[in-house]
Amino acid sequence: MGMIYLVRKKLFSTKEGMKQLYYAVQRTLQPRGGVTTEKLAQRMARRKGMGEGDVQSVLVDLPKYIEEALSEGESVTIRGLGSFNLAITSEGFEHPDDVMPGKVRVSRIYFKPDRMLVGRLRQNMNFFRYPLSKYFPHEMLRPETLERERVRPPKTPENEAKDINTVTD
Repeated sequence: MGMIYLVRKKLFSTKEGMKQLYYAVQRTLQPRGGVTTEKLAQRMARRKGMGEGDVQSVLVDLPKYIEEALSEGESVTIRGLGSFNLAITSEGFEHPDDVMPGKVRVSRIYFKPDRMLVGRLRQNMNFFRYPLSKYFPHEMLRPETLERERVRPPKTPENEAKDINTVTD
């Protein structure tokens, strides 16, 4: 399939006053949390001819090993996925001698996706617009948009994902 998006208005303050532009934003048609470890393990096991339990065990343990490496000051790179890096910080002190280990803390964990992963997603991703007439006032829409969306038969919640317009460049 691809990704379904909604259109949302954003307001900007300019020298001439307020300006509004419309942007695509993600619409999720999935349970909270997305694909679970179990579901990912099923998919991987099926495609690789491995036992689902073995794959799930690796997936469950992977965060522990990433945490271990990060806690030792190392970054972690998983080819095809990306890199994990830890950032640290402390309060500001007037003298360098005052920056002691007890004052240092983890500020963030960064994930940088692999360039090839990003490239594949950009190249292969399909986008579908959720029908504007379902969430925009009809008077805001062009007549041809309303007509195009009106000719589609009503959908049930089970096949709502099929009730989309393919947007092409």
